Amino acid sequence: MDGMRNLDISSNGGEFLAIGLMSGTSVDCVDAALAHFTIHEGKFRHQLLEFTSVNYPKEIRAKIFTAFQDGVGSLSMACELNFEIGAVFAKAAQRLINSSGFPRHSIHVIGSHGQTLYHQPPGNKSRKKYTPSTLQLGEASVIALKTGIPVVSDFRTADMAAGGQGAPLIPLADYHLFSHEKKTRIIQNIGGIANCAYLPANGSLDDVIAFDTGPGNMVIDGLVSSYSNGRELYDKRGTRAFKGKINEKLLAILLKDAYFSKSPPKTTGRELFGENYVRNLIELGKKMKLSHDDVIATASQLTIETIMQAYKRFLFPRGIAGEVILGGGGARNRFLVNGMRTHLQPDVKLLTHESLGVNSKAKEAIGFALLGLLCLLGIPGNIPSATGARKAVPLGKIYYP
Repeated sequence: MDGMRNLDISSNGGEFLAIGLMSGTSVDCVDAALAHFTIHEGKFRHQLLEFTSVNYPKEIRAKIFTAFQDGVGSLSMACELNFEIGAVFAKAAQRLINSSGFPRHSIHVIGSHGQTLYHQPPGNKSRKKYTPSTLQLGEASVIALKTGIPVVSDFRTADMAAGGQGAPLIPLADYHLFSHEKKTRIIQNIGGIANCAYLPANGSLDDVIAFDTGPGNMVIDGLVSSYSNGRELYDKRGTRAFKGKINEKLLAILLKDAYFSKSPPKTTGRELFGENYVRNLIELGKKMKLSHDDVIATASQLTIETIMQAYKRFLFPRGIAGEVILGGGGARNRFLVNGMRTHLQPDVKLLTHESLGVNSKAKEAIGFALLGLLCLLGIPGNIPSATGARKAVPLGKIYYP
């Protein structure tokens, strides 16, 4: 086991190489990032050394979407998928290592988020009785044995065992990457689900507020895919939303969802805003005789409105942020970006991750590289103020090759 790869866990700092693997709610690919971490004055600083993405094979992606549906998938399918997804993650890590030129023995750890199959956090009032739980697939033993590097996976369960939502977890990386002594910032990710992290100026980890605001691209992607019979998978640059007209009546119906007014900590996902939500939205559009692009424009506006309402309800009462740092696939959707800019006060800067030197596509993978490293060092990886956990705990389980 390479003697724990000579980790320096002294309080004075150390230098580490770590890989992060991530696949989100869009299930399009596995992102892999190799980062060099140093510790300076209690904060981890990173340098991105290499980044790559590996697309899911079509048949595996189709199986994942089948497994998402209650009553459609099977135990045997989930069992197979765990190993098949693990092999895709391992392929991404191997490609990254080979292209980086770094020897395997120099890399301390791989942090693998896996592919979320189902996530049901505490506090769902629509269900009378259930056990809060979460399930991510992507067998870590497969990754460890194929790469020869220790792997940390299954990050969400320890936080949930401590009473938390099991998410969001990336705000810890946001704190280390973006916190500023003089500037209050909101780090806004628009992936399948939209989530934000509020970083007060000169704040500590305990001051961070983070939660999922609601759908990001997930509903938009589902509509585009359905309307195009799978020929298009997303609204490129917001083109279809620009062609459509926002229907205020439909938007008002969508905004009534109880999730949006629920106070943080909170998290959501495909269970609420996935296939069933999209199907219902399509039916509503038909009844109201709306064009396809009108429904897409209205769903896009839903993403904008729920992000901005979340700021006004839960963040700005604590202090207006001077900067909103935008990342995720939605940062390339001009309709979403223009809508956010319209809603923000003129003195609030809308920036991108790249403008601050962070690769937005790689950021979540970098985050899980950091979380994997923290687990190996025995350092807590959750932020209780973000997840609602009773205490900060190390996250993940370690698998050795």
